[in-house]
Amino acid sequence: MHELGIAIRIADIASRVAQREGVIHVTGINVQVGELTGIVPDLLRFSFKIAAKDTFLENSELIVHTIPAIATCPICELQFTPDGFLTICPGCDTTECSIIKGMELNVVSIAVVES
Repeated sequence: MHELGIAIRIADIASRVAQREGVIHVTGINVQVGELTGIVPDLLRFSFKIAAKDTFLENSELIVHTIPAIATCPICELQFTPDGFLTICPGCDTTECSIIKGMELNVVSIAVVES
């Protein structure tokens, strides 16, 4: 379950940012997760609860926004939804396509209570 390692890293990022900004209470952390990352959002949220236990993040919510996969074709310039990592262009059948979205993992924002 690689979600636990990712959740620990998210908690570390949120903690460092909050401490740097003098925040004492984080209510939520918004993350973007590409659908091709292999990360299961429910497992990530569960893992975050474990990572945040006994820290000032313990009562914060991890909000996961899934980013759909998009591929693009260099031949016909079509953008399309790939079938997983299979990137055969539905327009011209080339296999030279690139995934341009769906591999992200970003901490987007941290919601806090202002003191």
